[in-house]
Amino acid sequence: MSAALARARAALRRLSADGRWQQHAPLVLVLAPALWVVQPLLRQTPLSYDHASHLFKSWHFWTEMLGRGRLRGWSHFWAFGFPSGELVPFGEELWVAIFRAATLGQLPWTRTYALAFGAFLLLKALTAYVFTRRYFGTGAAVVCSWISLFDPGAMLEGGWDWHTYWGVWPVQLSMCFVLLAYTRLEDVLELGRKRAVFWAGAWLGASLLIHPLALLVLLITAPLFFLEHLLRPGPDLAPVPGSGDRSPALGPPIRLALGVGALAFGVALAAFSFVPFVARSGHAQDLGWLGDPLPVVSQHLLELRTFENVWFPIHGLALLGAWFAVRARHPGGVFLACSAAVCVFLSSDTLIADLHLERALSTLLKIENDRMLLAAKLFWFPLAGHGLVELFRLPVALGPAPTHGRRALRWALALGLGAALLLPGGQSFYETQIKKEFNGERKTEFWDDFQVFLRWSQQLERAPGEFYRIAYHMWRGNHLSTLSPVFNQTPMYKVGYTPTQIFDKFPMTDEHELFEALSVKYVLSSYPLERADLTLERRFGKLWLYRFNSYKPQPFSVIGAGQAELLEFEPERIRIRLSGTAPDTTLKIHVSSYDRWQATLAGTPLPISTVPVYGVEYPVLMQVPVRDGELVIEYVYRSAEWLGLIITLAAGPAFLGLVWLGRRSSVLTRGIALLQRQQRPIGGAALVLLLICSIVIAARTRDRSRMLPPSSIFHQLEGPELSVGDEGCVKTSPLTFKCGSHVIRPEVVSGSWGIHSCMTTRDAEQVQIRATLPLGAFLAGRYDPAPEGPGAIQLDVNGRTLANVATRPAYLRRQSIQFDTTEHAGQRTVVELTISGAALHCFDFRIVS
Repeated sequence: MSAALARARAALRRLSADGRWQQHAPLVLVLAPALWVVQPLLRQTPLSYDHASHLFKSWHFWTEMLGRGRLRGWSHFWAFGFPSGELVPFGEELWVAIFRAATLGQLPWTRTYALAFGAFLLLKALTAYVFTRRYFGTGAAVVCSWISLFDPGAMLEGGWDWHTYWGVWPVQLSMCFVLLAYTRLEDVLELGRKRAVFWAGAWLGASLLIHPLALLVLLITAPLFFLEHLLRPGPDLAPVPGSGDRSPALGPPIRLALGVGALAFGVALAAFSFVPFVARSGHAQDLGWLGDPLPVVSQHLLELRTFENVWFPIHGLALLGAWFAVRARHPGGVFLACSAAVCVFLSSDTLIADLHLERALSTLLKIENDRMLLAAKLFWFPLAGHGLVELFRLPVALGPAPTHGRRALRWALALGLGAALLLPGGQSFYETQIKKEFNGERKTEFWDDFQVFLRWSQQLERAPGEFYRIAYHMWRGNHLSTLSPVFNQTPMYKVGYTPTQIFDKFPMTDEHELFEALSVKYVLSSYPLERADLTLERRFGKLWLYRFNSYKPQPFSVIGAGQAELLEFEPERIRIRLSGTAPDTTLKIHVSSYDRWQATLAGTPLPISTVPVYGVEYPVLMQVPVRDGELVIEYVYRSAEWLGLIITLAAGPAFLGLVWLGRRSSVLTRGIALLQRQQRPIGGAALVLLLICSIVIAARTRDRSRMLPPSSIFHQLEGPELSVGDEGCVKTSPLTFKCGSHVIRPEVVSGSWGIHSCMTTRDAEQVQIRATLPLGAFLAGRYDPAPEGPGAIQLDVNGRTLANVATRPAYLRRQSIQFDTTEHAGQRTVVELTISGAALHCFDFRIVS
């Protein structure tokens, strides 16, 4: 026994003397809890809320995008179709595709998704460790990885609740690559490593391909990063040995230029996706969220509860860590502390409620401000790790060098103090901070019955070229049905809202006319439906399957004389043969309108109008004037696609060209000298440009008329045309009308979800507009009836009522309607528009030519 103990002690001494063990031991401390958190994914797949939609999108990307040689493009699989990977970047789907390829497609899609999600959790812990170690060392890095991994999270704030329960994990995946980009940027600016420029750009490009929040985080924190480096003390560094750099020592201006170049390279790599995304952001729903008022955010900070559900000592440790880092002028300390503070500040509503910046930058209305708390955690948690390590070091720094006995005593005291803090509330601490659960197949309602239905629907016989959809009628927050095409490869329609699809042309209701236009053949419901147009087909446990009696397979409607025959219905190409048409015949195509569609007949371009599905509801479909011949509708590249693609294709050659120039020491020397001579002019020009931009933005924030588009009819009103009840109105300023005790003006208002810039008035029952206006083909309107209750919108033209529309329930969120005024187009016409009830919360109407 004594010999065995001696051998064990010798082995431990050899292991402790091995530098590699000391190097890799922290990774064990990071990976061990991460693997404990991930291991349930070996048996279950998270399916709650957005997970089902992400699983569908991953399958769809693999089969319909990569399978057809595309990264993004149009798809007919959901509702009237949607631009896949354009309004929401496709990086999350590419992440899952990597694991699909790595497993050679041998795993079921649920298992592939679980594997990819588990890898994301590991990456989250590892990137927190790598990022924090770069600034504060190994101890703080391990602590930060634990805090990040076990963060309970909350709605919009990241953490377990957000990315595992609600299933909103792509944004956190994007932030992982942001941290990797900053780690490489440190190599560029601190060490002068030119090779790190490529990797910094690559990680940044990857983050932009996953979620657009990455760009916002970079725009906020990158200036702080560069400014901190300019002020950071330290001599110019020579080339790093072994880095392959053969150039002279790089001074701060050159390193700064390389850092900016890395960011530009990353944006260029993602430009083919990001430029069209920015250009077409108007097609995305307004899903912004104001966040708490700034005083409330400040109060939460002082009360150590900036982040919901995060253990309050972590808040205190982060504040201590920031104080320690800034006081000691720790490299990176100012950057992390300021970035955390700015992100917390931007999580408030002050940019819109106080500064009114949405009048200058309308895209602010599409940002959920609370997500800035998710970004703040990227910098807050490393500071918490640093604060804890410094607290442990504080007694050592204040006292003499400890002996082994004193060191053991201090560790015992520290552990005793930790136990005193944790043990009394140990069970509660475990339940709220450590315990990690998710809703897999076993906890998902209807899962077993749904699987039986999916097997049945997969085996349905179809006629050649037959097209139909299955509609799913479940509780509006249940997104399980969105993964059905993964199993039955059948286009779907989900009644209700699904937040992973932000395309603004997604219907949400179940009217008979809507089902007809969608080519719905079956309806699966989690509750019985009493409708005359549905016939019960069969039951699958707790699920009811109905056949829709008015199924129409043709994805078009001929309006007027003529017949049409469908020749081709591919994702990005539709061909229809027409005959027997008249001069006034039009064709309504049951596909969502989007500005990448192009219609031609016999080589002649045709105009595409956006029209309602039925009546004035859901103006989302395409309509074209037609004649006899073959109509071709194609999904084409526009200027935004070409510009983004050219930038991305040019990024690689430009980078290689700069590398070649950098290897020529004479060119680099001249460049360094030129930059050093021009430091003051460049800095001065940057300050002047910043001042001009600030003045322009400040001027725009005072202009309320920018809150509505130029086509809004309210720009044409002078006051007498408006009345509230029996009280007339007077125009007091642009788009602002005083009507007795009421005021009608544009404001940023909150709906059931999302914020909008629209006309609003309070405590009024009815607003009437009577004006002579030059109408176009349509009068388009939007309203958001956030208050529950009835409301109505009525349009009369020349004394004749065109339509009287009752507002939809508030939970359906912002709605669009469109009145057909074609017969009055180009004429100045007497228009009477009456808005009453719930519609007065948020409304606007614009003329469409």
